[in-house]
Amino acid sequence: MHCENRVVAINGEEELLFIIEYGVYPELIRALQTTTYRIKVEHQMRRAISFLKKKTASVVVAEFYHEPAFRDRVSNLESMLAHIQRKLPDTQVVVLYRPEDTPHLQQLMGRFPLNHTLPTPVQPAQLLAVIGALPQ
Repeated sequence: MHCENRVVAINGEEELLFIIEYGVYPELIRALQTTTYRIKVEHQMRRAISFLKKKTASVVVAEFYHEPAFRDRVSNLESMLAHIQRKLPDTQVVVLYRPEDTPHLQQLMGRFPLNHTLPTPVQPAQLLAVIGALPQ
């Protein structure tokens, strides 16, 4: 099923947005570059949301982190997931998380649909297998 609102890159590749706010994942970036997706890496959630307002990513891979100082949110992802839920319902979301944050991730999953979650550390082959199994 092809969605009308998907933005396809000029060379026919679909966009994959990788949001890295805290970690360093050069091996994951290199692995993603071997896929048919055009990779966009953002290091700030504000910029990632701005990107998603201008373009449509077929897949978003994002780090989850819980910060107790958040007053009205569980994590760094709520604003982005709310935008995806409202405006980009066909976008597939994969979340990387620290195992100790599982209870907070489950809270988030109660509010927003996620297509897949991967506990860190993530091996490139794991991420590629998940991306390859996502519905197109």
